Amino acid sequence: MRGIFVCPDSAVARFVSREAFGEPALHLVESAAAKRRITRRGGLALAGDLEEESLYRRAAVTAHDAVVLAVPTERVARVLAAIRRVAPAAAVVLLPDPLGSDTDASELTAVPPATFVDKVLAPVVERAALRARAERLRRHFASAERVLIMMQDDPDPDAIGSALALRALLGRTKAAAPIATFGTITRPENRAMLRILEIDVEQIKPRAIGEYDRVAMVDCQPSFFEESFGEVDLVIDHHPEETPARARLKDIRPAYGATSTILTEYLRAVDVRITQRLATALLYGIKADTLQLERGATRADMEAFTFLHAHANHSALRRIERPDLPNAALDVLATGIARRRVVAGVVFVHLGPVGYPELVAQFADLFLQVEGVEWSVVSGVVDADVHVSVRNVGYVRAAGEVVRQAFGALGSAGGHRSMAKAVIPIRKWAADTSTDETMSRDIIARFLAALHDGNHDKRQDKTQKKVGRQEPRGHPTPATGHPLNKPGSRTPVQ
Repeated sequence: MRGIFVCPDSAVARFVSREAFGEPALHLVESAAAKRRITRRGGLALAGDLEEESLYRRAAVTAHDAVVLAVPTERVARVLAAIRRVAPAAAVVLLPDPLGSDTDASELTAVPPATFVDKVLAPVVERAALRARAERLRRHFASAERVLIMMQDDPDPDAIGSALALRALLGRTKAAAPIATFGTITRPENRAMLRILEIDVEQIKPRAIGEYDRVAMVDCQPSFFEESFGEVDLVIDHHPEETPARARLKDIRPAYGATSTILTEYLRAVDVRITQRLATALLYGIKADTLQLERGATRADMEAFTFLHAHANHSALRRIERPDLPNAALDVLATGIARRRVVAGVVFVHLGPVGYPELVAQFADLFLQVEGVEWSVVSGVVDADVHVSVRNVGYVRAAGEVVRQAFGALGSAGGHRSMAKAVIPIRKWAADTSTDETMSRDIIARFLAALHDGNHDKRQDKTQKKVGRQEPRGHPTPATGHPLNKPGSRTPVQ
């Protein structure tokens, strides 16, 4: 298809490639000077009166051509009439004058200037701004001999992929920029990710922080840790900034579904080569945090996902996503199924003692599939702490808000709209909730009280009576001294 661009001068020609729509573009202008400017740059042009059909006969306009008009509003009807006398069936697209009045020409397809700004100019401007931020970030770390890339305790795929991407963005080796956590990696998928993609993660002690010249955090913030941090050098995260993050540089975007999306944008903005291994890690990070783009995903997440999908190793992804499940985990699942309770659209499962906290999060995802429920609340005891993982269908109250209200007085609690977590020391529970049964009842009572307290539209007497019959309502007990129980503290969502 040939593109024919109709404009009094050479303004449009400056923005159109020599070949548009697959064939050499032809520009129809009114002055000989404009024609010369276009032809000197290697373009094709004819000059003449845009309102005379003779110009369009010389251009041999046919129904197979696409005509783009960029003429003053008051001339559109006359120019269009001249074109129609030569090629009645030609497709005509109008670039309206943004300062002129609307043109009443129903047979035209108009391209509003705002569309050009949103679809063409805005992405270019955003990429330029992101490139500038990436270069500033690189300059900040350039002089450092050793850089620490820090993740939360028991980091998830989004954190791992983001850390690997930040190292690539900085152009560092694993010796010059180790990826670290204070905790351990417990979830089978995450361990499989490290093994299959050959990613090294160091478990370090808080005192080791001082050994590094620069400290960066990905998918977390200083307030998420029990350990006290001073000002760090960089925070890149997609979780809400509940306490102002003390960082020299920070990029916190709560609207994004994954930190891996932010890092993908950085890498693309500065044209860093994204290897198959890195693409696989970032893609899995986005998939895990957005539940296959079904939970909290934005257009940015989808664009990053689409780009990475073409470069990832999908065979490796399948191996990561289907790791071996220990027999002990099946025993825990059987216990959870037997203990499940459904109250007012919420399925509650207390697993009792579990080997590692990620099982709680895994089963919270699983139990959200129970018919007729909108919320899944799964709890389990790991060492001296109670872990509570919460999931919802996404169109109800924000999970993080409910969890903070329900359990924030006892320990660390927080999260996103559709997923949240609380970690509570067992010693914070009242003495009469020390058994699995009584603890389960207290979790149910606290959660339902928080859920319905903030949801005035759904607070119905019959629901309250039903809850009262099935589970006694608990009373919050004051928390004292928990290192994460402070304004803005948040446990990484799992």
